[in-house]
Amino acid sequence: MNLTSQQKRKKARTAGRPRLSAIWLIYAREMRDQLRDRRTLFTIAILPILLYPLVGMLLLQIAQFTRQHPTSIVVVGTEFLTDAPPLLEGEKFAEGLADNNERLELIHYKWSDIASHSDVAEETSAWVRDGSFDLVIMVPPEFADSSLRGVDEKASVQLLYNVASDQSMVARDRVMTVLSAWRGSWIRDRLATSGVDMTMLDPFKLNDVDIAPERTREAAFWSKLLPFIMLVWAMTGAFYPAIDLVAGEKERGTLETLLCSPALRGEIVWGKLGAVTTFSMLTAILNAGSMLVTSTFVFGQIGLGGANAAMGSPPLAPMLWLLVALVPLSALFSALALAVAAMARSSKEGQYYLMPLMMVTLPLVLLPMLPGTTLSVGTSLIPVTGMFLLVRSLVEGQYATAIMYIPMVAFVTGLCLWMATRWARSQFDDESVLFGGGEQWELSMWVRHLWRDRQTAATPAQAFACGAIILVTLFFGKLAVTDVPTDFVGIAKLVSLPQFAMILFPAIMMALVLTTSVRKSLRIRMPHWTVLPLSVLVGFTLHPAYTLLARSVSYAYPISEEAALAMQPFVQQITDAPWVSIILLMALVPAICEELAFRGFIFGGLVRENGRFRAVVVTAIMFGISHGIVQQSICATFMGLMLGWVALRTGSVLPGILIHFTNNTMSVSMDRIMNSGWEGSQLLMHSTEAGPEYRPVWIIISTLMAVACLLYIASLRPAVDEAKADLVESDLEYIDPTKAIAVSM
Repeated sequence: MNLTSQQKRKKARTAGRPRLSAIWLIYAREMRDQLRDRRTLFTIAILPILLYPLVGMLLLQIAQFTRQHPTSIVVVGTEFLTDAPPLLEGEKFAEGLADNNERLELIHYKWSDIASHSDVAEETSAWVRDGSFDLVIMVPPEFADSSLRGVDEKASVQLLYNVASDQSMVARDRVMTVLSAWRGSWIRDRLATSGVDMTMLDPFKLNDVDIAPERTREAAFWSKLLPFIMLVWAMTGAFYPAIDLVAGEKERGTLETLLCSPALRGEIVWGKLGAVTTFSMLTAILNAGSMLVTSTFVFGQIGLGGANAAMGSPPLAPMLWLLVALVPLSALFSALALAVAAMARSSKEGQYYLMPLMMVTLPLVLLPMLPGTTLSVGTSLIPVTGMFLLVRSLVEGQYATAIMYIPMVAFVTGLCLWMATRWARSQFDDESVLFGGGEQWELSMWVRHLWRDRQTAATPAQAFACGAIILVTLFFGKLAVTDVPTDFVGIAKLVSLPQFAMILFPAIMMALVLTTSVRKSLRIRMPHWTVLPLSVLVGFTLHPAYTLLARSVSYAYPISEEAALAMQPFVQQITDAPWVSIILLMALVPAICEELAFRGFIFGGLVRENGRFRAVVVTAIMFGISHGIVQQSICATFMGLMLGWVALRTGSVLPGILIHFTNNTMSVSMDRIMNSGWEGSQLLMHSTEAGPEYRPVWIIISTLMAVACLLYIASLRPAVDEAKADLVESDLEYIDPTKAIAVSM
């Protein structure tokens, strides 16, 4: 049967597209295999049903156990409580002083009933130390002398407690409340005796009323707890099936058979991803459901439901919003788990990867539970956290707020899901990831191999290691800094030491030891002659857009007042120091050190093995994290993406150094330019309360100029593609597109 040219083109277009029928077959295969596994069924279905009732029984036992231990208190020296309001009434505190007298076991002794005056303190301390009593109230003999009260420390009432005992600390808190009320009654009696009108001390009554409906209070409590439980179980439920579907198949020898089938790699990934996502959602739903049923009964039994309505049974209808958020988050965790599991050679090794993955994602889940964290522009752009807060707003009935931030949360979640699935797909396309690394590792052989097989550029593993060393060193280096220097010499050391010792030095040392050419491994090559002046122009014209980005980030994530006050000496020194010194310190040094490390050695290693996207994104993230301050890190990450793209198009680190240097120069020079008296400065910027800012017209014009320069740089093509070269053997020459076509022919 002959195909027309249109049919041939259509067939060619659809040849690489995943087929839904093939994806469904792989999905059904993986689901069937997992459901046949008794361990999987026990983890997903049986364990949640049994786990929470057992935990509930344990809570009931603990609650009963705690009720059997009332607080035991001893009062020593009751005979000295003269000329004072009554503190004791029989074996209890006086009425109105203690809210829960029946939970207190009160015993009182006279000073002479115990021992001699010198041994009372030692003996009563032993009572608390050995646990005979939770707390001792000591009233010394000097307390009987009214002239010494409040003047002499010997006449003060002492509380003897044990900070290592929780019961003793509870007793201390209760007694402090009682003694405060006793002292207050004493003051009122004295003022009344002096003829003072007591109504002046209490001019009005304060009665706070919670007008929120009971179901709203319950939703507020459960909207914080339940999503956390569901997301943690979604992560756990995704990881173990992912290990079995990849690392487990490696052990069983069935992965090769599947990869040799007519199914495309993308179809295999989507089928496995669907199966892992299904198990992730089922695990989260069953665990959350079992916890809800159990907690409803347990809270009622131990009295929390009546004492605190917020801990009653959750409203089921609003909680359905959790299911809407569970779908994309389970898919995200499943894609990450599938990509990580592809690196494992066995199920045992795959389990070792669970903790690092959870440590990376858990802060994003815990952040919404911090007090004061609400849905805003800044928090909606944080992966997982934004979805968590969005669901909380929907559960609590704040629909207007939720609708406002749905587009941002959906965009960020979709972007993260796309990147995670792309990573998982790339893992399955890489044969070295799926089947490599089976040999035994020995340190001596690894060192010999490292030195013998040195190449002109770093390997991806060496590039990752360099980035990790830099970030870890910077982390501990910043912890060592306790105070911001107040003089320029100290600030110069604070800025230059991390740049040279913690950023540039690791890259230079690894280039010397691990590669055969320091210059080529750092990507120090001359680009096309037009690129260097254009890079300076890009740095100058892109700076207005960069400042606009910085203001937007500061608006979304405001800088705390404490941080702003702590940075004032630093800013003042930068303002007062000579301009040339500031340019060298704040512009030239970071531009050279950071670019040689991130867009030089690290980028040169990550770009290999077709890692263009990896090199641009990973170096930008590392570059952003290295700045420490959140607001500055976000701006630096976006700048790093642009610098990485320029480094990719030019094949050299020099354009990035010039752009970085020019951008930093403009950042530290805006105040000086504005105050220089130059008439042209008024055309570009104007003064505001926050400092000089660019005029909107100049921001638009300069951004268009920067885009034009970047488009020209994009038109240049290197003669050799770094991403496809196993060995970087020679410098790259940059030619026009027409010459590139001639070379390829």
